[in-house]
Amino acid sequence: MGFDELGEAIAEGALEGAASSIPPPPVPSGGSPMPPPPGTGGEGEGPPPPEEPEQPQRRATVPIVIALLATVLVGVGAFAVVSWASGDTGCGPGDFESVRFGYCARTPAGWIAAAARGEDSPLDRFLLQDGAATMTVTAVSLTKGQDLARFEQFVRGYDEDAGGRTGAASALEVDGVEAVAFDVIVEGVDGTVRSREVLFLRDGVAWRVTLADEEVGFEASLRRLDELLDSWHFV
Repeated sequence: MGFDELGEAIAEGALEGAASSIPPPPVPSGGSPMPPPPGTGGEGEGPPPPEEPEQPQRRATVPIVIALLATVLVGVGAFAVVSWASGDTGCGPGDFESVRFGYCARTPAGWIAAAARGEDSPLDRFLLQDGAATMTVTAVSLTKGQDLARFEQFVRGYDEDAGGRTGAASALEVDGVEAVAFDVIVEGVDGTVRSREVLFLRDGVAWRVTLADEEVGFEASLRRLDELLDSWHFV
């Protein structure tokens, strides 16, 4: 299936429910598999997110959709409602607050934020209004013994299965917790798309923040990703 055909399939919903059929990543000798995705809902879940505002028109391309396909597949059915809020959340005025994924962050100038809305839209999204760039956020509960290295292996596997070439990892921090980042390149007939994966854990929950953009705008979009991560605050 080519890029155009796959893009049409996504648009028509032909890939709906694909996440349930994805096999788990390979298990290293002596290791344990990733936990099955937790179900949504349950006790402790906060109120439903507000209605998503009408979004301004923005340019989108099939390669960006393809680059984010693995993100969607990992995210569908893998929500974790994660919030340690007690009273003041610490979010600043105008910050985007994610009820489902337990964080707040400042939306970069020129971007719009859209909260996850159930299985039909399982990821928080930050969208560049006048470009193709997209940042997505999801979180998944891990079982005891799973760590950041295992989660990185899990995500790399999906990126590579989707046709991406993954680069070397670098270490950073997000709101005081250890994080790892690596780049992904997807080449297709419609052009080259670059992505950056940022992964981090806190109290048994793993977050995945993914930026995808066309190669020409990637470096500028990376600065916006850095701004979002610098403003990140767990709630």
